Amino acid sequence: MRRYETIFILRPDSGEPQIKEAIKRYEGIIAAGAGEMIETEEWGSRELAYKIKGERRGFYVRLDYVSPGPVMNEVERNLRISDTVLRYLSVLVDDNADVAKAREELEARNRRIATPTSPRRVRNSKRATAVSRRPRRRRKRVRPP
Repeated sequence: MRRYETIFILRPDSGEPQIKEAIKRYEGIIAAGAGEMIETEEWGSRELAYKIKGERRGFYVRLDYVSPGPVMNEVERNLRISDTVLRYLSVLVDDNADVAKAREELEARNRRIATPTSPRRVRNSKRATAVSRRPRRRRKRVRPP
């Protein structure tokens, strides 16, 4: 089976229950089509770079799942039909995906994020930012003869 990642933007004026219901609906479509959810991330309400369907803000959601190709087509068809969805994008992450391996990678990533950084790393990162803030050299202007 293939591993897909779908990101979609919902209307911000939808209430919390409607947003949860929409996410459950798409997860249900994936489960009904012999697919498995790996992760669901709610990125929350964010400002859009430009107006989409008259909206300046949107609620971002990311679905990471393993399924056959027709299931992804069905998810996209439902996203296209829904009035609450402003935009969506589906990407093929892996052509031959293993669900257990994908979940292990996810857990490893979450553990890396959860571990605190050592004081030495912080000191080095501060020094790196100080170096990057050096003033730029001025270029001499060449005047035409």
